[in-house]
Amino acid sequence: MEYHLLSDELLLKLLRVEDEGAFQEIYKRYFRILSASAMRKVKSVEDVEEIMQEIFMSLWEKRLTLTISNLKAYLYGALKYQIIDFYKHRFLSEKHTDFSINDELLNENSTEIEINLQQIYTIFESAIQALPEKTSKIFSMNRVENKTIREISQTLSIPERTVEYHITQALKKLRLQLKDYLPLIIFYFQI
Repeated sequence: MEYHLLSDELLLKLLRVEDEGAFQEIYKRYFRILSASAMRKVKSVEDVEEIMQEIFMSLWEKRLTLTISNLKAYLYGALKYQIIDFYKHRFLSEKHTDFSINDELLNENSTEIEINLQQIYTIFESAIQALPEKTSKIFSMNRVENKTIREISQTLSIPERTVEYHITQALKKLRLQLKDYLPLIIFYFQI
């Protein structure tokens, strides 16, 4: 049979009755143009080959249950979803690698990190203690106890603007006192 003369619709009908020649013709007809399209998105010959293999393997495996009205549209849709899956797996793989590296770094340096974090905490605590009593109390209520400005205002029977003022003053003074340690704080809390 001369499959290259058949329409996509006839090839699909033959595919449903497990005609391998029809499958090979579909493969020949669409492999090159789908690969070229995939190459523009993926940029790796090996990855494109893997994507193409998935598309055509899936087509063969599902040949009995698929209801395809437009073969070309179906194959381009399958390509689109395979590329999305490819990037999703790559992203997850990279994230897993990043977490593994960070985990190794944390395990290797955990004692040193713990000591440095304790030092930062001690400096932070002493900086809060150095604040005026009312400012320190308001700041602690807001940042440590997670109370809102309104809750602090009601608890201390002072206007909300006063609470905001004390929090702003505390932050200014803390930034000034902790400015030398800021790179260290950022580094440890990024890990």
